[in-house]
Amino acid sequence: MDALITMLINVIVFVLLAVPGVVLVKTKILKSEQSGVLSKVLLYVGMPFLILKSTMDVSFDSEFLKLVLISAAIGVGYTFFCIFVSKPATAMEKNAKTQGMMRFCSVFTNNGFLGIPLAAAVFAGRPLVMTCLIIINIITNAIMYTVGVFLISGDKSNVSVKKAFFNPVLIAFVIGLLINLTGLKTGAPKAFGYMISYAGYLGNLVTPLSMLILGMKLGGVKILPMFTSWKTYYVSALKLVVVPGIIIALAFAVRGVFTFGDDLILGVFVSYALPTAALATTFSDSFGGDVENAVSFTLGSTMLSIATIPLVYWLLIAIL
Repeated sequence: MDALITMLINVIVFVLLAVPGVVLVKTKILKSEQSGVLSKVLLYVGMPFLILKSTMDVSFDSEFLKLVLISAAIGVGYTFFCIFVSKPATAMEKNAKTQGMMRFCSVFTNNGFLGIPLAAAVFAGRPLVMTCLIIINIITNAIMYTVGVFLISGDKSNVSVKKAFFNPVLIAFVIGLLINLTGLKTGAPKAFGYMISYAGYLGNLVTPLSMLILGMKLGGVKILPMFTSWKTYYVSALKLVVVPGIIIALAFAVRGVFTFGDDLILGVFVSYALPTAALATTFSDSFGGDVENAVSFTLGSTMLSIATIPLVYWLLIAIL
């Protein structure tokens, strides 16, 4: 029960952080579309420095390398499995654009705006959880910019391999690894400490900014219509319950093989149990996808995750 309360409190705090964004839009101080500026600050400043700090903090050993390889294998294998299974799972939808959006939204997670900030808040003392999440995030980002874009647009010409592999998250991770490998942590601990502090200051922008952006998006839409379509509930059930449930069960199956078993399971939980990726609306806008359902599925799954994240976490901790 303590685990449920702990996660519930964290989720409630996150929701409350979104309230100023809603108020700013509803009172017309800001427009919902102005959240795009904050999104760029989050993507190009906050997120890279949070990942940089997390990567610099990790101790390199054989177990770490195993975790990286297993996380990468999960990121590739399970994401493609979900993409494959999502086709028959959404076969009842005959409109190609809507089916593509349903498939995208049931597979890809909002790790950047919610997953990484939530992991930083709840698992601050467990860097391997963050490492697992970052690796899976890098992999799924690459798949999202290629296969994900194709699911939404149905046009291969929109696929961007460059954006898939040259993005702030991956660049920050590589820089963090290089700094760690130089031995600066032990060779010049004072300088290393200053670097960690600097990265920490900017990395701390992630949680408040991500929720402020979400609040501004919520402030610009009517909430009730999102919950009148069965598709919102169906996609949310796939994204928040079915997809994380299968991979968590698989992670438990290999848990005893590794000393970092619990960290792997928790990293997988955050990677797959969160709501639909915020890029669903951006991609649908940019590539002629189903914009209306993109907004409904993204914000609908986000609202429903307020209940599902604490419950899934509680069940997970009870088993652990």
